[in-house]
Amino acid sequence: MEKGTELEKQNSKTMKNRQKKINSKNKKIGYILLYLFVIVIIIIGEILLFKFAPDTTIWDLLKDTVGNLMGVMAAFLLFDIAHEWISKDTYASEVSEQILDTLMYHPEAMELYENDQKKVFVNAFIGSIVHDADMSDMIRNYLNSYLLTEKDLQDMTHLAEKDCRIRTAFSYRFVLETERTGAFVGLQAPRENDPYFYVQEELNYHVKYIAERGNNTEKRFVKISFVYDNAQLDRFLRGNSNGDDKEILRNCIFRENLDIEQVDKDYFGSMKDDPDKLLSTVKKMFRPHLTIDRYHGRLEKVEVGTYEGKDYGIIVTFEVDHDIHAREHDIDIIFHMPKKWNSILEVALVEPTKDPQISISYNEDMMDVDMYPFLNRGDASAYANTYENENGVYRISLSNEWVFPISGVIFHVKRDAKNNCEVNGTDGENGR
Repeated sequence: MEKGTELEKQNSKTMKNRQKKINSKNKKIGYILLYLFVIVIIIIGEILLFKFAPDTTIWDLLKDTVGNLMGVMAAFLLFDIAHEWISKDTYASEVSEQILDTLMYHPEAMELYENDQKKVFVNAFIGSIVHDADMSDMIRNYLNSYLLTEKDLQDMTHLAEKDCRIRTAFSYRFVLETERTGAFVGLQAPRENDPYFYVQEELNYHVKYIAERGNNTEKRFVKISFVYDNAQLDRFLRGNSNGDDKEILRNCIFRENLDIEQVDKDYFGSMKDDPDKLLSTVKKMFRPHLTIDRYHGRLEKVEVGTYEGKDYGIIVTFEVDHDIHAREHDIDIIFHMPKKWNSILEVALVEPTKDPQISISYNEDMMDVDMYPFLNRGDASAYANTYENENGVYRISLSNEWVFPISGVIFHVKRDAKNNCEVNGTDGENGR
């Protein structure tokens, strides 16, 4: 359908250009015929004058002819000046339209312009579409970093790595469970009245690096992290974190909040001096999986990160044999983890992202889940265009659409109120 529409536009453009050429030729032919007609009329007039006034000399005839021609030429000159003055706006509009068509259908023509001239063109184009000065300024300010040259991106130190990459596809799926499986038997929190629900997360995205400094997969050893402090993680994603703690998180291509009880944080911390046991425990419990461009990562190392004497989370390192010099990648990440009840699952899109597909499925008899989307697509990401079906599924699906940072969605997960009362041994009225 899109190809057909594009073909129709091109055919329409071709017909318009053809009609303009025909009109131009017809105008020239009309001027020539008019000149010939005037000259013929003058000649006929002079012949008649010579015939009915025999005493007219050749000199009188020549003077009369020249005088008539001068009068006609003056009239034509005045007509051309008036016509040019009247039609100059139309001519300028036609020229502008031809230039615009050339730039739109032949993008290589843009290479004839300097980068500043390209910015002026883009800004003017945005203004013509939006028709709102404030909104145009907002869009132009945001797009500024994406209108920079490669050299600009390298020289401007204030740009973060996330300003130098885009995601052209994004799929994130959550599956929530209430039962503690054998993989989580090592957790120290009590199984009776379990403080956790359990999450399986599957993430796939296609990333392009518009500058080398944005490439976070330029090494064979690639890290993902599970961070205890959600506030610290949120500050980092929003670019408000400074210092060494930011460097710690920057080294990871993916970061997730691991909201668990202190007893289990201590449990993982107790294995810091036994890396083999920590590796085995995380491998069994979290079952982390990483693939880059179909190259499967080998789980190489797991460590408990420490900052200022305090454990901040778990860092998982994979070794992957992908092309470290490539400017774009397909990345798959899968893992399982525990999560405290009455907490949130957040998807934060910190780079421009196309086609975000986000879903969560859960046991609606045991869980209450509320969704709060903040994808900046207006109605496209509102409740009216997301849904919960009978099996307990929320889904956001934006096909062929771009969303801009910071966008995302929050899922607030609680025990079902009725089920919570039964677990605590209270009836419905007294338990509320």
